Amino acid sequence: MRPLRLSMQAFGAYASKETIDFTELGAERIFVISGKTGSGKSTIFDAISFAIFGRANTNDREGFSLRSHFAKAEDLTEVTLEFLLRDVRYLVCRVPQQDVPKQRGEGFTTVTAKAELYELDGEQEKLLATSVRDVGAKMEEIIQLNVDQFRQILMIPQGEFRELLVAESKEKEAILQRLAHTHFYQLIENQLWDRQKELEQRVRLLREKVAGITLGAFDEEALVGKTTGDLEMMFSERIKAERETGAAMQIQVDLAKQKAEIAAKNVTLAEGRLAEWAEFAQLRAEKETLTEQFSQCNQEKRVVDLARKAGAIIDQDALCLRLKQQLDEAKQEQQRALEALQESEERLTQAVLEMGQIKEVEPSYVAWIKEKEQLQAMEVKVTRALGLQQDMARDREQKQALEEKLGLLQAQEKDCLASSEYLVEQVRLVHETRVRHAEVKQEHGEWKQQEAVLLSEIDSWEQKAVLQAELVQLEIDSRIVEKASREAEMRSAELDAKWQKEQAAMLAATLVDGEACPVCGALDHPKIATQSAIVTKQEVDAAREMKIAKADALKTIAMQVEQKRWQIEQIPISMEESLAELKAKQLEYSRVLTEKEQERLKMEAFFEETRDIEDQMARNKQQQTELAVLKGKQQEALEVIRKAVDTAATTYTLLLENVPEAFQDTAQFYKQQETLTAQIAAFEARKKSVEAEHNSAKEQQYKAVSTKEVTEKAAGKSEMALATQRTIFKEIMVANGFADYPTYRQAILTAEILEEKERWIRDFEQQYHFVSERLKEMEARLAESKKPDIQGLQQLDREAKQEYHEKAEQWMAQKETIRKITALSEQFLAYLGETSEAEKAYADVGYLADMARGKNERRLTFERFVLATFLDTILLRANGRLKKMTNGRFQLIRKKEKSKGNVQSGLELEVYDEYTGLERHVKTLSGGESFKTSLALALALAEVVQEMSGGISLETMFIDEGFGTLDPESLEMAVECLLETQESGRLVGIISHVPELKERISTRLEVTATNHGSTTKFFTQE
Repeated sequence: MRPLRLSMQAFGAYASKETIDFTELGAERIFVISGKTGSGKSTIFDAISFAIFGRANTNDREGFSLRSHFAKAEDLTEVTLEFLLRDVRYLVCRVPQQDVPKQRGEGFTTVTAKAELYELDGEQEKLLATSVRDVGAKMEEIIQLNVDQFRQILMIPQGEFRELLVAESKEKEAILQRLAHTHFYQLIENQLWDRQKELEQRVRLLREKVAGITLGAFDEEALVGKTTGDLEMMFSERIKAERETGAAMQIQVDLAKQKAEIAAKNVTLAEGRLAEWAEFAQLRAEKETLTEQFSQCNQEKRVVDLARKAGAIIDQDALCLRLKQQLDEAKQEQQRALEALQESEERLTQAVLEMGQIKEVEPSYVAWIKEKEQLQAMEVKVTRALGLQQDMARDREQKQALEEKLGLLQAQEKDCLASSEYLVEQVRLVHETRVRHAEVKQEHGEWKQQEAVLLSEIDSWEQKAVLQAELVQLEIDSRIVEKASREAEMRSAELDAKWQKEQAAMLAATLVDGEACPVCGALDHPKIATQSAIVTKQEVDAAREMKIAKADALKTIAMQVEQKRWQIEQIPISMEESLAELKAKQLEYSRVLTEKEQERLKMEAFFEETRDIEDQMARNKQQQTELAVLKGKQQEALEVIRKAVDTAATTYTLLLENVPEAFQDTAQFYKQQETLTAQIAAFEARKKSVEAEHNSAKEQQYKAVSTKEVTEKAAGKSEMALATQRTIFKEIMVANGFADYPTYRQAILTAEILEEKERWIRDFEQQYHFVSERLKEMEARLAESKKPDIQGLQQLDREAKQEYHEKAEQWMAQKETIRKITALSEQFLAYLGETSEAEKAYADVGYLADMARGKNERRLTFERFVLATFLDTILLRANGRLKKMTNGRFQLIRKKEKSKGNVQSGLELEVYDEYTGLERHVKTLSGGESFKTSLALALALAEVVQEMSGGISLETMFIDEGFGTLDPESLEMAVECLLETQESGRLVGIISHVPELKERISTRLEVTATNHGSTTKFFTQE
């Protein structure tokens, strides 16, 4: 991280806005900050630290104490830092919480802390975070250091320069963990520990499974004292014995199956013989039924015979029916011919009457023709007059249209003038609105900024409320777990006591009077312990494990409670206003922002509507000119039309002078002409129609007379033919045995019914024949046989099947036993192998986990070992500079001896003194020696961290005082080390009053104190 520009306002010793531009250093990488005591030199470091972390570089400067006493009441305390990190420019702005005078009334109001972080790309600003909490988190993410680590490595304040040097092992660990990213090694430790517990659980489960399998195969008594090899042999012998038993059972099953098959075959044969006896009885009953149906069969035969005879004469009957129908139709035709003749005579009479009426109208017809000829003579004048009349009407319409258009143009001209005045007013409004738009936009931004600060405060309140609720729940859970832990501890102690008593009772059972007690050696045993309750070793171990688990759970939840409390303390909130007040204020801010946004959108919509207002004014002016031209043209055209209308009216009057007044109206003229034409055409058409009707009526009368004669002859012929065929039919009917016509009609059957009756007769005769023959066959077959005892045979069959099923079930049960014991044997061997592998893995992982967690002779964890290596690398670099600054006298070494007790060790530092040849603690160094050692360590730490941790950029170092403790020679050596450091590109800033240091370093930042606040300026020696 390299600072580029630092701006301070009302901060510390700086009253007005003071900007330090570090880019003025140019190629210089080391400078001295000098000035009188209290002028504000350390304040520069405080400002940089506050801008980055929200905290000053010293612990005694926080919050409101940062405000300058020289500042004006209306000036807010704020710090802005622009810095470069990994070739990316950032800008961070912070305002601490402070009291400012109220704008109205007396007293002060508290301004809450604010922070903003931007990424700069040219002139573009990208907002990364807006709240104090978010900016703090983002800055730690970017720089990857917290404020304590920052001032121990990069910005070392007064009195704290040697803090890293003399820090205890645990304190150094916290710094080095972050710098070396050793949390990965902590994860490895945790993963090994988790893996150890997983494997331990797996071994326990596998052992339980092996025990469960053996208990499932053998009695518990048979397993006492058995080894794994014994168990394998027991499984093998058990499987062999079960298989031999199964083979014997299979032989018995086969014999029972053969017996059951023979019994089933006997039942099947008996059932077949019984079926034959049943069929014989059925055939006898069926023959008796068929014999009873013989009379019905004979009756059906007689019906069929009569139906066949009726069928032989049915054609003659049909012929008579057709002739009867023809006779009826001939008589109907004869009647229709008589009616047609009567109708034709009436039609002819009417036609003669209409012919007389036509002759009466003929004089009027002649007069109509004469009048039509007169109208045709006048048609030329009337037609021309009609044309003039149409022209005049068209001209009048055109004249009216021109007058209307002229009026419209005049109205448009008037509207155009009104629009011109409106547009001028709109232009004025646009200019006023633009001014207001800029004001609203600025006001919206200010309100938005205030809302962002307010939302940040609300977020902090709500987050703290959530964490407090979680803390309450954790405290409740802690009390529950604590109670469970006490109960588990009491239970474990109780079972331990019972177990000890039980062991004593077991030992007492072996005592013999006169023999020495194996515990105390006494020969007398006056009060022997008795067994009160049986407690197993497994119960005691389980209770101990439960106690340990509950204790671990209690520790875990206690850590969670402390962590939650720490999280609550890390959330800064203002107690000036409650959450409800903040939310009410936020609602007010939102309402104001909404109003501002609506006003802005309304004005932008107005801008959109009036975007082309100037173009509209130009178009309006052009439209006025065009309307004036059009109005002149319309007036000229109107004058021409008026003259044309007057000329046409004069000509029209002259044409109609010789035309009768009744026909001067062209519509009346053409109407009369059309009426005459229609009357003439109607008379001619009627005359033609009446003549045609007269001729048609005469022809129809002639045809009707002829048709009447033909129909009379046809009716007589049909009547004679019907009489002849009826005589023939009666003779045939009597010859076939029918007494009368109804008897004949009753005997007629349809083809389907006749066929059905004939089929029934055939089926009856065939069935009777079949039953008779089959009955003779069955009598012959069953003549010498008896009915079998089917019930006895079925009972034997059931007994044989029952025996077979019982044998088969026993055999299947035995097969299942063999399968189960075989499966248990296979599972036993498989789990035995898995248990062996798991125990081996558990031993290996357990060893690694114990070593990584510090269960070794040095009590050094894996992460601390890596940190020690990291520290050794730093010391290697630091000793090079330290030897140079001390002329080879001092060398830093890491203390490797194990600390007393369980205290973690391995990061303490000692110094080796060449003068004495002894090692001693770094706290024994003098002030100057300590400064040189701390400087060497800080420079080396920055170099090693930069090289080993690609994500951390340590391009800057600031040192506050310390050089005054050095003699001239040591000072020269320290300056040489710093100059070597700045050659690598690192920026080094030193606060010092030592004149030799100012002379040795060419560039200085001079801080000048006045009664109005301090100012700064860079100076460079030539």
